[in-house]
Amino acid sequence: MIVTAPAKINLFLFITGRRDDGYHNICTLFQKISLFDRLHIHRTANSGISLRCPDWLPTGRDNLVYRAAEGFFNAAGIKPSVNIVIEKDIPAGGGLGGGSSDASATLAGLNRLYESPLSEQDLYRLACSLGADCPFFLLDAPAAIGTGTGTELSPVDVPERWFVLALPDFGVSTQWAYQNFKLTTRHLDTIFDARAQIDTLLWKNDLEQAVIEKYPEIDRIKGKLFETGAQAALMTGSGSTVFGVFPTEESACKAADCLNGFESVAKTAVVRSLRHGENHYQDGLE
Repeated sequence: MIVTAPAKINLFLFITGRRDDGYHNICTLFQKISLFDRLHIHRTANSGISLRCPDWLPTGRDNLVYRAAEGFFNAAGIKPSVNIVIEKDIPAGGGLGGGSSDASATLAGLNRLYESPLSEQDLYRLACSLGADCPFFLLDAPAAIGTGTGTELSPVDVPERWFVLALPDFGVSTQWAYQNFKLTTRHLDTIFDARAQIDTLLWKNDLEQAVIEKYPEIDRIKGKLFETGAQAALMTGSGSTVFGVFPTEESACKAADCLNGFESVAKTAVVRSLRHGENHYQDGLE
């Protein structure tokens, strides 16, 4: 079985408070995009979980995919005997959710492979235990507003858009970004009207300023995206990827050409928002 796992961007990210457990409450708009990892999942005659992936990723419990598989088998009461191979196109440390998407793809793929021993609610609980972004990737929806730690999800309709991703030559630690964010006092109901945010492109990422103070290149990349005609530009998640919004594929491709070789930009990619019907994990036979 081949399972595709999409990347995401955060079209806005507001932090509304710090929780007693050390995490933060947020309000964010998740958007799946046309950048994918691929997972090959097969049952084997050998017992245990065998994981193969690029050399820069761990293959044991330090890998979120391994922990997802382990959690699935424990919850289903099935003896593990599976081989998983990860093909990576989503960069790590860029705020694109690749690890979370791969973990959720593992849960969804294994549940199909073993003829659905777990319910959707079971899978949701497992995803929540793996990471705050994981439940979104289980949703059969291309976009959703996430509240709480990001696990309370409400699907929304978002216009199709083209994006240029500018991936810097450095990553940003999620933990560091949240630790260095300066929390202000405000309440969710006074922040914004979500529909207006979606429609007017008045997007904001509360983590952006803290990251820019350490990595001013982020701000310069945003400026370059605006110079090339972006309707909006923002850092996604905790960074370091910056995206620009464009009305057409042609305008996005022209902008990406201008960004190639720009200060600290290691790679660019032109992607679009996923549509209904193509947004969930796709699997196929090998």
